[in-house]
Amino acid sequence: MIELTRLAQLAFLRGLPRPALVRLAEAAEEQELEPGRVVLRQYDHARSAWLLCSGAVQVLIRVGGEDLLVAVLRDQGELIGWSALRPPYRYTASIRCEERTRLVRVPAEALAELFERDPALEQLVLRRVAAAVADRLERARGALRGPPGPAAAPAPGTPARGRGGGAVTTPAAGAAGLLERSPFFEAFAPDDLAALAAAARVVPFGAGERVFAEGEPATTLYLLVAGAVRLAFTPPAGEAPPDGPVERRGGGLPLQLVGHAGYPIGWSALVEPYAYRATATATRPTRLLALDRACLEERSRARPAFGVALARAVLGLVGDRLRATRLRLVARRYDDHVLAIRDLLEQSGTQLSVASPLHKLPHYLQNRLTVADAFHTLDQVELHGDPVERHLASLCADSLRGVRRELWLYQQLQAIYEIVAGAPPGTAPEDLRRDCALAFQRLFAGTRHRILGTGRLPPRPGHVFVMNHLSNHPDNLLPNNFILTLDTHFVSSMILLARYGEAPIRVIRRSRPDEHGHQRFYDRLGYVYASPGSAAGADGRDPPGTPEARHRHLLDAAGAHLAAGRNVVICPEGSCTSTERSPLRMRPGAFRLAAHVRPEPLIVPVAVANFDKRLMRTTTVAVVHEPFRLSDHVPDAGDARALLGFVNGEVGRWFRGWVRDAAAVAEADGGPDR
Repeated sequence: MIELTRLAQLAFLRGLPRPALVRLAEAAEEQELEPGRVVLRQYDHARSAWLLCSGAVQVLIRVGGEDLLVAVLRDQGELIGWSALRPPYRYTASIRCEERTRLVRVPAEALAELFERDPALEQLVLRRVAAAVADRLERARGALRGPPGPAAAPAPGTPARGRGGGAVTTPAAGAAGLLERSPFFEAFAPDDLAALAAAARVVPFGAGERVFAEGEPATTLYLLVAGAVRLAFTPPAGEAPPDGPVERRGGGLPLQLVGHAGYPIGWSALVEPYAYRATATATRPTRLLALDRACLEERSRARPAFGVALARAVLGLVGDRLRATRLRLVARRYDDHVLAIRDLLEQSGTQLSVASPLHKLPHYLQNRLTVADAFHTLDQVELHGDPVERHLASLCADSLRGVRRELWLYQQLQAIYEIVAGAPPGTAPEDLRRDCALAFQRLFAGTRHRILGTGRLPPRPGHVFVMNHLSNHPDNLLPNNFILTLDTHFVSSMILLARYGEAPIRVIRRSRPDEHGHQRFYDRLGYVYASPGSAAGADGRDPPGTPEARHRHLLDAAGAHLAAGRNVVICPEGSCTSTERSPLRMRPGAFRLAAHVRPEPLIVPVAVANFDKRLMRTTTVAVVHEPFRLSDHVPDAGDARALLGFVNGEVGRWFRGWVRDAAAVAEADGGPDR
């Protein structure tokens, strides 16, 4: 038992009816606990809620064999153990005292007894719980935030409508059916759904049009009818980077992409302080069913049972968002989505059927070739699973958004390989080079990248483009053990094809006998092969046998392309490395090629950065620098010492600075995932 006046002073309980406070004072007890004392444990039955009087407690979630700290709570009167008020009544985290702490324990059965007597009280308490969990959610999101991107803005010509202005249909056609199918309204009575359907309206939004903006007064709850809505929030300055800067395109950090009919958007309209906590933007033509808060609150007052159902639904939704955010924290902290999904399924073991296909997810996610099966399983479960499965599938899909993007990239790489290696035998190399470059343009269009210095490109083609060469991330390894080099294809497609309308010729190393995938791809593109002292054309025939003859063959083959007005791309290092170590020591072959051709072509340097990172989690950069003629720096290209001194002296020094500068551009734009 605790003194009534002391209990009434706690922020969470302030203003409750006196009879309720009297009953809670009789059932509650105050405890003082030492640092390190565990108050409650994750997965245990939630038999009590707690209120913080003084001190501080840590919020921990179990990951594998250790506890991950996700929050520290210090505010007097803060609610702890809110799972005691929400099915399945199991704690979703552990609580441990960080310092000497005083807590008030409130038995869940005492709350249940009060709620049974007074539904209006239950509605009030559940709304306060939802507000407390929403604040907890904001803190969890803080760990995913990073430097601010540009402010979210509607597409040109489509001003934000905020609270749903513009054309509407009233009453909403088919609204009753949508409400009945929506998981959010599963526990509502049919007459309540009919009343809501009569009061609802359908609001259309164009692609890129803003539904509401973060910080605006929240007056409307929406349900998705058709289309898709992206939810994102604006990060404050000076905090840690998010899951990946590519996600910040369009302003703000993404929280969720809503694409399932009946999914609620704008739950902040039902949670104090009634301000939208994210920005919602239609990603394609979209229709939303709008329910005004005034209408929902009026019916809640008139029908307490409806109010209770609404408060429970909102609490469930906010709790799910908190759970999903913590799942993302686990995945980022350990760089292991498999671990995060496995832990989520283990947490749900008491509810999830042993026959559920969701148990396959960790196994599918462990192998690049079966990741697509994981998403197929999630999509099927979200459509046809039971309520528990649909809920978990939604959480998993939200956590795996980045993995789905990386799967898309991987599938694009596979398709590009087949475009070239699987083309009909008679297809001309120039056609395949163009098809390959166009496919890479489509791939890179889905990534975050910067291209600088295109104004320095020569007006006509027929020049030698030299660039530093970066390693490929192992995630891009195809099933035949071949990796498509992303930096050279970026320069070929996004710079040279875009400017000159023709894909360039590349000088590449000859495939080793065991590199069947490499050979099948590059043999079809008409590139010039080079290896130490040797070269061959796309027909695979060996060039003349002496080193001098092989060198002459390389110069003649590449020079013929230059003379015909084609650009030639060469990586002088002859090998690849990381952005941080680039460039390696350069070889003089590209420069000897420029000296071999008449009229002398320009040498156009291009510095690249971050192509060795995970492409969907970084900003890649390519910078074109001022072209020059070799003869302006080395009058006699036959002077081997002078040429090597220039290449590994001045050019090497230039590239070292250029690559550092390109990396700085990427960092300012978001940089790689850390």
